[in-house]
Amino acid sequence: MQSLDKLEMADGGVRLVANFGELALVFPQGVWEALGRLSLPLDPNPEELRELAAVRQGLAEHARANGFASILEDVPCGNDGSPERFDLVLRPSGPFALTTGYVFEPVVTREHVDRLEACLFGEAYVEGVYLVGAVAEEGAFAGEGEAVKVLSVRGRSCSSSRFELAPELWRVLSEGMGWKNVEPVAPLGSER
Repeated sequence: MQSLDKLEMADGGVRLVANFGELALVFPQGVWEALGRLSLPLDPNPEELRELAAVRQGLAEHARANGFASILEDVPCGNDGSPERFDLVLRPSGPFALTTGYVFEPVVTREHVDRLEACLFGEAYVEGVYLVGAVAEEGAFAGEGEAVKVLSVRGRSCSSSRFELAPELWRVLSEGMGWKNVEPVAPLGSER
């Protein structure tokens, strides 16, 4: 089996469909619930770290190849002397282009999101912010505001849908890295 195409819940079990014909694996509901309660370690594996580095490199290369108006690295966040910094800030050319700041972390935590949101109050240049991690803890997606979007390589999870991503980010993920979609993660306690 090379990849998982579909997951269906039916008759108290779960059916998995693979891309090599059809392979049906049925788990009793109790087993599925137990698997759902398992938590993965937050330590990213080497492949996830390589993919995180590839996202950053892909964004910078895409910006250079497409004549972006601004491609900046290691940019301070806000005007209040905050220690937070954007690893990459991109502004496409064009009259209605939005400037997007990217921060890359091996593990994204709720504290990272809170610190980045706090420094944005004094930010005049960056209009959209992505905190991209090899791994993101569940609490990182629990934000009330939309100021910082969280993207995790593990699980291809994001706090927004692929249709809401910055165009350059989705282009790098889909064309450069072969992602088919991102899994939107609703903030804890919300109905999405």
